[in-house]
Amino acid sequence: MTLLTLHAVRLLGFADTQTVAARFFQEPGLVESQLIDAGVNGLVSHSTFAGISGWSLSSLGRTENERLLAEELDRTQARQAVLAVHDDFADINTGVVEACSAIQLHTQASEDAMDVLMGALASWRPLEAELTGVLPRCEGYAERLLRALKHAVQDTAWLTATDRDSFHRVWFELHEDLIATLGIQRR
Repeated sequence: MTLLTLHAVRLLGFADTQTVAARFFQEPGLVESQLIDAGVNGLVSHSTFAGISGWSLSSLGRTENERLLAEELDRTQARQAVLAVHDDFADINTGVVEACSAIQLHTQASEDAMDVLMGALASWRPLEAELTGVLPRCEGYAERLLRALKHAVQDTAWLTATDRDSFHRVWFELHEDLIATLGIQRR
């Protein structure tokens, strides 16, 4: 099982083979084979819910993902750099969480939320550059966040919706990627 396939399942939560393969630009046939093998070994399971089929990580798969991520950090000697990025991310994250909550709850603060999210993206860009310098697989979050903000100008669902690559969904995935990579718990 490759790190990228298992990690894609973790980051996506529940996804079909094509989506898992697309997450890290892998060949779908190879990913399907890896997922089937992982299923046999108890790392992932395939299920159908509400007419949608997909893969999800088992607790054994989560443990294996964390082992592979720890190996990656050791091999690349990136732990300190990723810790520094995570610390800076945590400062930005507070504002993003508050802005997304305001949007979801339709509070007065939701009027300023777009500015907060644009500021978060601006703050994230140099951090992503630092991160991808040591872990190239982390590239692309800034572009996905920007795409969500561009769509949100016409449709505010792109800020917090769960049925698309919304700002909140991408930000949540980014946070999960950082904490999974470091083997820590969400703050």
